[in-house]
Amino acid sequence: MTYLVRAAKTAFMAAAAALVAWWLFHGMYALIDNATETDSAENPLAGVPYYLAANAAGIVAQPLVLWGGARLLGVRGNHLMITISTFMWATMTTGHLVDSAPGLGEAIMWVTLQSLAAAGASLLQERLMPTSAQPKERSS
Repeated sequence: MTYLVRAAKTAFMAAAAALVAWWLFHGMYALIDNATETDSAENPLAGVPYYLAANAAGIVAQPLVLWGGARLLGVRGNHLMITISTFMWATMTTGHLVDSAPGLGEAIMWVTLQSLAAAGASLLQERLMPTSAQPKERSS
């Protein structure tokens, strides 16, 4: 697989995974907000376990979607890509996309940075892998 094709597939899947996880976060947060709205006046910690579960689900969803999509698109040897992308998602991107209400420009910037980090890690892993360990090209 050429480097440009590998980078494009990886960037596409990283953007899709980030958007799916972001959508999951927002959907779960909206449900929790509605469910705990009446309880929050009596108990300021109402919904905390639910928010913790939503955070765990959103952080875990991104690498799973990325891995599954990369497998479907035929990007093999993607351990470094998933590790770097998960680290960036959990430490940097999630805080900006979930904890605030970003505008469209800011959201595009963070999803683009997420995609570039994943694509760069994918290309780096392909360069670092020995020839004997690289995935075999399929013959048509």
